[in-house]
Amino acid sequence: MTKIEIIQAAFKVWGEDRYETTSLSTLSSALNVTKAALYHHFKNKDALLDAMYDTFFDSMSNCLRPYFEETLACAEHGAGHHEIVKAFLRINMEITSFFVSNPCYFIFALVNVHGNMSLVPSVFARMRERGIDFEKLKKIEESINVKNTYPSLFHMIFSTSMCMMANSLRMMRVKEQPAPGAREITERASAFIRRGLGFSREKVYALNWEELEKAAAWRESIGGGGGRHKRIIKAIASVVAAVGPWAASMAMIAEKSGLSKSGLYAHFASKHDMLCQLFMGEFEDVIRHAQAVSRKSDVPEEQLYLAIRAIEGFLTSEPEFLAAISALKMRRIDFEKMARLKGARGYQGRILQIFSCVKNASGEALIDETMATVILFILTDMLIRKPASLDYKSIPNESFRIFYRFIALGIECE
Repeated sequence: MTKIEIIQAAFKVWGEDRYETTSLSTLSSALNVTKAALYHHFKNKDALLDAMYDTFFDSMSNCLRPYFEETLACAEHGAGHHEIVKAFLRINMEITSFFVSNPCYFIFALVNVHGNMSLVPSVFARMRERGIDFEKLKKIEESINVKNTYPSLFHMIFSTSMCMMANSLRMMRVKEQPAPGAREITERASAFIRRGLGFSREKVYALNWEELEKAAAWRESIGGGGGRHKRIIKAIASVVAAVGPWAASMAMIAEKSGLSKSGLYAHFASKHDMLCQLFMGEFEDVIRHAQAVSRKSDVPEEQLYLAIRAIEGFLTSEPEFLAAISALKMRRIDFEKMARLKGARGYQGRILQIFSCVKNASGEALIDETMATVILFILTDMLIRKPASLDYKSIPNESFRIFYRFIALGIECE
C-alpha cells in the first residue's frame, strides 16, 4: 500500500464519523493491514494528519489557481464592481463543485479547517505558499466597497455554499462516488447568492433601520438568570467551546460547574443527553425570543430583520453558547436522533420555527428549512469570526444591515 493510498483512505475512514476518532488502529483495521505497515510511511498519527492537510491544500489550490489569477487580472485592469463580483462567484462555484465532487475533502474542510478557528492563520499561510493569497481578495473587495467590510462579501458567499453543501449531502457518511445532484447544488447556491430571498429592493432600502434595531434590542432581563440548571448549561457550553464536544468529559463539566460527577448525573442521563440539553434547550430559548420579536411587525421585510437581530442579541449575550455552537455545528452531531430520544421536535423542523412569522400577504411562508439553516449558519459564522478588534457589543449596526441585505436581496442588490 502506497503513502498516497493511505492518505486517501484516511480521508474516507476517519471522515465517516466526522473525525470523532482518528486512531491508527481504526485505519489499519479498515485497510486490513497492520499498524506496522502504516508506521512504515508515517511515524505517528500526527504525521499522517499533516500529510492530509498538505494533500487537501494542494488539491484545493490547484483547483482555484486559474480562477484566483483571473480575479487578480480583472482587478488590475480596473474592472468595476459587477465584474469583480462575477469573478468572486466563479471562484466560489469552483470551490462548491470541487467539494461536491470530493465529499471526503468537504468533511475534512468542514471539521478540521473551517471549524478550527485556531487554524485560520495557518490556512491563509498554507494557501499563500501555494499561490492563493486571500488577503489580495480582501483588498480587491475593499477597493470596490467603501462600506463596512465586515462581514466580507466573499465570506458570506462562501458560507452560503458551505451550508448548502452540508444540507444537500447530509454529510453523515462519506460516499465513494460524487454525490448525485452536484449541478443542482451549485445552481441553487448560485441562485441564492445572486438573488437572496427575492425580497423587494425598494421595501428593503426603505426600512427604518434605527426603529427596528430599537425594537429588537437585547435587554439583560430577557435572559432571566435561569437558576442552577442554566448555570450548569453555561458550564457545559464553556467546556465544549474550549475542547470540543467529544473531548468534553463529565469530569471537566463537574469541575467547571462546581458539582460532583454524581451530581451531574442527577441532571443528565449521559454525556449524549448533556449535549442534547445544551443545544436543544438553548435553541428553544432562541426560537421563543426570535418569534416574540418578529411579531412586532406584520411586514415580511421588517420581520426578517427583527428575527435576525433578536437571534444576534441572544447569542452575543451568551458568548459561551455561541462558541459551543461553532464546535457543535462543524462536528455535525446527530441532533435529529438526540431530539427524537427526548421526544422533542426534530432540529431541522425547529429551525424553521424561528422564521415562521415571515409570510407574504397570502399567509405563505417565505423561508423554507434550507434557507432558515443558511441564515443561521452564516449569522453564527459571522459572529464567531468577527474581527479581533471588536467585542460583541461594538459590532456596528451596518454589519448586520449588510448581512440582512445579502440574505434578502443577494449580491445583485449591491
